[in-house]
Amino acid sequence: MKEQSSNIDLHRLQVLLEAARLLNSTLELNEITQIILDVVRPEVHVERLSVFVVDRAKGVLRSIVAHEVNNRDIFVPLGIGIAGTVAKTGEVLDIPDAYADPRFARAFDQRLGYHTKDLFTLPVCDRKGEIIGVLQLLNRLRPITDSDREFLLGISVYIGLALQNAWSHAQLREEESFGQSLLSLCDRLAETERLSLTSQAFNYVVREISNPLAVAMGYTDLAHSHPGVPEQVRGYLTKISQGIDQTATAARQFRSFINSAAPKLRPIALSDVLWQITHLRAQQWAAQNIDASMLILKAPPVLADEAQMQLVVLYLLQNAEATLGDGDPSRELRITLSAGGEQVRVEISRTGPASGEELQTRIYESPFTGTKQLSVSTLGLALASGIVEQHNGRLRLESGGDKGDTLVVELPAYLRDAAG
Repeated sequence: MKEQSSNIDLHRLQVLLEAARLLNSTLELNEITQIILDVVRPEVHVERLSVFVVDRAKGVLRSIVAHEVNNRDIFVPLGIGIAGTVAKTGEVLDIPDAYADPRFARAFDQRLGYHTKDLFTLPVCDRKGEIIGVLQLLNRLRPITDSDREFLLGISVYIGLALQNAWSHAQLREEESFGQSLLSLCDRLAETERLSLTSQAFNYVVREISNPLAVAMGYTDLAHSHPGVPEQVRGYLTKISQGIDQTATAARQFRSFINSAAPKLRPIALSDVLWQITHLRAQQWAAQNIDASMLILKAPPVLADEAQMQLVVLYLLQNAEATLGDGDPSRELRITLSAGGEQVRVEISRTGPASGEELQTRIYESPFTGTKQLSVSTLGLALASGIVEQHNGRLRLESGGDKGDTLVVELPAYLRDAAG
């Protein structure tokens, strides 16, 4: 028996050494995940194995291995569930009955169509001993022995070193890609803004000249048919009529051309739009000492043009930023996404004094009418209102008195069952 135990220990040592070699041979997370699966499961027999990495920037655990769970991203808030608890406390948890433990998050079983019976969960640390991940084994096929525990604790060290290097590498690549995405987003927003402003401006011009042209055409026809008009004058009137008709035709054709690029409607998640634009504004908020936070609640997609929705959110944020008092010690922006009934709702709230009825009026006023000159922020608000209306939604201002204002966008939810 002692010789058998010695052989097991020697085998486990060889496995650990080979695992260390393999884990340190790559910086690719997908390759590391496969190595972990290939090494751990033959040694400790369980139904499923999961590895999470701590994403401190977002305050969550993020799955990089979820055995037999394909194309699913699992995010666990730190401190929530068994894995989240281990990530926060650093303790090893051996739970024989998952559903008897109040810390177990049953929602993940429901989401994944799985039934967790038992769990063995341990932290994964980096060189400095800081927790950077969690290793979790579900539904053991045989009891986990002291030797198994020792093996798992040993391999978690090598997993931690490999995860630290691979995660840093992945984050660096993601930051580079994200920077390029932000530049591309800025370019797209500028182009969308130009087209939107051009379209609305020219539509306004055409509307404003249509009535005078129609009146001029009517009086010209009336004069042309009046008895006793000299032939030379009739010739002049004919040329005037032709000129008016050509002007009206050119205006209609140009308006048709401007409006030919119809919005590209497709189901989009407004949460993605909010993340993109808030990342774009983050540096500006830091420079202006603005405290911004965002709450994303579960919401269905909306049928919309993504570029135009990005422009709407950008305009509303810029308006909220512009109306924050410079001398106010509390400069806060609160962004919330929620849903109710068949509506998806975006709220952008700011601290400070209420804006009053004038701003409420500006929301519904064309940016090219009125006697007062529009500021950049109120011009954007008027344009945003127009875009929202084109998407069968509405934009309004809710005043909170001394507590500030909230700009609210409500859009019809895209319900697949109803749409299909």
